[in-house]
Amino acid sequence: MYWRSVLNGNNYDTRDALETNNEVHWQSWSNGTWDNGTDTTYNGLLLGLVCTEDSDYRDIVWQWSDGSPIDYTPPGFEDSIGNYLCGDSYSWYLRPNGFWEDNFKRPPIDVYCTTQLEQPVNDGCEYDPDDGVCYRIGASANSWQDAQAICRNMGADLVSIHSKEENSFVRRMAVAYGAVNGVFLGGTISGKGKEFGWIDGSAWKYDNFYPGFPIDGLGECLTMDTLSAAGQWINVNSSSSFPVACAKKDTVPTCISGPWTEGQIIYSPGYPYDASVSCNYVLTVEAGKRLEVHVKLLEANTCCDRLILTDNYIGGNTIANLTGEISDLTFYSESNIMRVTWQPNGGVNVRGMMITFNAFETIILSTLHP
Repeated sequence: MYWRSVLNGNNYDTRDALETNNEVHWQSWSNGTWDNGTDTTYNGLLLGLVCTEDSDYRDIVWQWSDGSPIDYTPPGFEDSIGNYLCGDSYSWYLRPNGFWEDNFKRPPIDVYCTTQLEQPVNDGCEYDPDDGVCYRIGASANSWQDAQAICRNMGADLVSIHSKEENSFVRRMAVAYGAVNGVFLGGTISGKGKEFGWIDGSAWKYDNFYPGFPIDGLGECLTMDTLSAAGQWINVNSSSSFPVACAKKDTVPTCISGPWTEGQIIYSPGYPYDASVSCNYVLTVEAGKRLEVHVKLLEANTCCDRLILTDNYIGGNTIANLTGEISDLTFYSESNIMRVTWQPNGGVNVRGMMITFNAFETIILSTLHP
């Protein structure tokens, strides 16, 4: 359906080579000689179908040029391709009606290519046999936000801890990987009032603070003191630098409604391994200010997936309608509210989106009169 829409010019710019009523010259091989002729432009898309055959021309095998088997053909076409000859001059085309057509001619047409995007590799994890969670200790991050970004790129979150046994496991693993002077945990008060909560949304049902901690005003993020055998916790400023402790749970990607705070990195559900779940994010800043949303990364299929930015909660103007591969673009709202909508239609083999936002003041320039 996607490639048919390209042929039919549905929201795509097709050049003359795919349009009809343009005179072209062609050659075809017939009875041992080349025939020449004139025709209108062939409105078809060259398919990557190739074939092999034995020396007796009896056993013909068709497959895709990337080596994959033919596991889809148009309706009514399932058994037809095996009945055709195999040869270098033989080509197959997708026509605007969706049918596959053989053609000995060599008409000039646009050529479209596809490639498999490099996907993140989920490696280096160690599983706690007690809870089945996959843990990983990463390199030092320059801030708590950077630490969460490192974990998200592994398909994980900064670790949440729910028992003495889990706390001990994380501490031992950190020391084993050389993180002997502390690691970032997934606890923060950002967006959760004055109470600490876990960034992965899990319930807060266990803590292991040093006596007297957390100290109000000292910092809004949590670290574990791995030098201490007890692995006790301290609250620190978000701009501190520590190695990261990540945890990946085998859960179904879920849309989290927030609330979201300025500077927080927001991801599509399941990032970066599963981009198939849609989600709405309502971002707000102080009244009288406007938002700037920074798209740190977008990886979406141009046929199907969209990231839409609109002003206000509902009924506002569309600020941007994005797809494809995008990084480091900034967009601005007209009010102090912006709605960000991740709308995948499949989200196949892409990572999804990663954004952050901040407030900026509207500057009104006055005119000086003499």
